[in-house]
Amino acid sequence: MGTQVVPLRLDKEALEIIDELVKMGLFNSRSEALRELVKTGAKEYEKRISIVKAAERLIEMERKKGKIPLQIGGGLEELLSARRDERVGD
Repeated sequence: MGTQVVPLRLDKEALEIIDELVKMGLFNSRSEALRELVKTGAKEYEKRISIVKAAERLIEMERKKGKIPLQIGGGLEELLSARRDERVGD
């Protein structure tokens, strides 16, 4: 799996932070800094992706069975409700 060039626009503040990290010697270049920061950010979202996929599976189970497979509350209930509403609008 090779790399690909991705055009990217950053605001002044973000670019200043990237430049400071390079200047401090934490990274050899802007590209290296951005690559590592994107990887770190992506890893942070992996868990959220798993949660959303699990919620989607619950929604699908609910559709097939006509009822919620387990009782939930709080933020997950809100997420499922919002996802359900989005799909109804499709």
